[in-house]
Amino acid sequence: MDKLNTMLSIGALVMLQGIMMMPVHAASAVKNGQRVLMIEMTPALCSIQPTRARMRQCLEGYSLTVSGLDMGYGERCGRGSEPRLTPLQLKVVNRIMPDTTVRSQAWQRYGACSPLSASSYFRQITNYAGALKLPNELNTGNSYTVSKSRFISQMTQLNSGMSSNSIDLICQAGSRRQSTLTDIHICYEGSEFGTCHNVVNNCGSKFVISGGK
Repeated sequence: MDKLNTMLSIGALVMLQGIMMMPVHAASAVKNGQRVLMIEMTPALCSIQPTRARMRQCLEGYSLTVSGLDMGYGERCGRGSEPRLTPLQLKVVNRIMPDTTVRSQAWQRYGACSPLSASSYFRQITNYAGALKLPNELNTGNSYTVSKSRFISQMTQLNSGMSSNSIDLICQAGSRRQSTLTDIHICYEGSEFGTCHNVVNNCGSKFVISGGK
């Protein structure tokens, strides 16, 4: 099984690994407020940004990965600290955040600012990612041009309680200067989907989902 089904099957993979997971609602016990799960469209970014070419997710053909979780406590508190995870938890996190540098940067920028340990912070990421359902177009390995309204409608239909305001879509100019989806930000209020603030939402009415082909 290739890496193209990484995110859509992450919930099942986590369960199969048998790792002890923190329930998503436990986040609200730490702080009620907005959280933003940041998902990257790997083929698009590997193509648009050549400096990424040697990253593991580019070399191994991931269709999408998680780049971090903004917990709402501020940014850049880590001062070079590295997240410490057990081998079992690292195996699970690797499925959605395969690059060591990305994991380290996410922890230093967002996780270390919160009262959570590194283990709890990355459990939050795998819990949110494991419960999130995404349209099939993100997982086929092919490229599509889609309408933003249709894509958002699919997202809200797949995820109970999600509204269009819970999604921030970010695009960059790809090949032929077409608007290409590079990032999806999903916003939460504690354990529930919330309303995104400070949105980018620059994809226009249509955009390309790059599958690397």
